[in-house]
Amino acid sequence: MPMFDAGSVVESLEWDFTRAGVKAKGITPEPTDATIGRFLDGLKTLYEDAQKLGATGEEADSPEQMLEALSALTGEAFVEFMAKTAELFAGLCSDKPTKEQLLALPLRVRAHFYAWIQSEVVNPEVGPGGGTAVVRSLPTAAAG
Repeated sequence: MPMFDAGSVVESLEWDFTRAGVKAKGITPEPTDATIGRFLDGLKTLYEDAQKLGATGEEADSPEQMLEALSALTGEAFVEFMAKTAELFAGLCSDKPTKEQLLALPLRVRAHFYAWIQSEVVNPEVGPGGGTAVVRSLPTAAAG
């Protein structure tokens, strides 16, 4: 009998920062729709604020594009933007990892984590189902 097994559809959101010099690892709980909505609203507001401070570029669709567009921010404005970004991602992750743990990561590692977690929870790819049903091929139609 076909069955849907939620545990086999997606992997846990496990992360390990130890190889980047931060003594932290754990599993991020799956965020709720409300948490994702707050995150997306906060990201949009943060990007709009950064544009007012002189950030250049088109609208960013990914964390990498956002970081590239923010190359005009320097000094304290850049540090403040990074802190606000870490706060948003920590909120998306239910503080697993925390804002402080995220900010302790080198920027290049942090940007990759942001891209990974955002793609996993905001833009997940639909994969094969987690069921146990046998898939049968149908015969092809005969040409006539």
